[in-house]
Amino acid sequence: MNDAQNITREPLGKMEAGFLAKAGVHPTFSLAFARQILGHTKHDPTPQFLERLQSKGWIRRIRRGRFAVVPLSSGEDRSPQLHEFVVAMELVSPAVIAYWSALNHHGMTEQLPRTVFVATDHPVRRQPGEVLGVRYKIVSLKPGKFFGIMKDWIDEIPFSVTDREKTIIDGLDLPQHVGGVSEIAKALKTSWKTLDEKKLRSSAAKIGNSAVAKRLGFLMETLGLGDVEALRTEALLAPGFSPLDPTMPKRGKYSRRWGLLVNAEIEP
Repeated sequence: MNDAQNITREPLGKMEAGFLAKAGVHPTFSLAFARQILGHTKHDPTPQFLERLQSKGWIRRIRRGRFAVVPLSSGEDRSPQLHEFVVAMELVSPAVIAYWSALNHHGMTEQLPRTVFVATDHPVRRQPGEVLGVRYKIVSLKPGKFFGIMKDWIDEIPFSVTDREKTIIDGLDLPQHVGGVSEIAKALKTSWKTLDEKKLRSSAAKIGNSAVAKRLGFLMETLGLGDVEALRTEALLAPGFSPLDPTMPKRGKYSRRWGLLVNAEIEP
């Protein structure tokens, strides 16, 4: 049965229609929630009931034990009308929109990443891959790196996202998740007036990666932004050289002032 045929599917039973009316007021719902609505016990036909609704095209599975109702307004693609950030909050707990996705959300890049980047504070064994036609990447962080989180809303549904300063710092910590250090340089240059410099410095010190402060200081100095001496005082610069951009070949000049191998061109 194809998607177009799903629109004119067989009528729902009374129990199915009643269930969808209750479940449909929530962005997503769990197996336990369905069991509660249906009044089933633990050893029950709830999974089979949900499987039948899914085969009819009325619900879609987001991950194991988590579903979303497909509204009548969804059209031929028969997909829940959920923003990808709302779906992201269901893939792992805790979850926060981060890296390139956060950079785009805050209007600090013109690039629209094809993958939604989600950070969490514990190891994740299995990546979700593609969910409802969108690709997701979960980045596991040490608990000490899990900070700088704010709440935002889409259609009155809350989601978590790294704040502007932490988004910059995360990008300097793991540049591979933001398209390289050059993207962070552009973000700093175009969004500097919207950033809290003091918060940026403290986040650079807190992240626990000396290369972050080195990269931030070099970029600020090259772009003529802020108080680089305050950064040098607040964030300890470890000895040795770190690459400015670890995603690029390790070729270039050495900056002794910042302890960096400058292997990427940054336009002032």
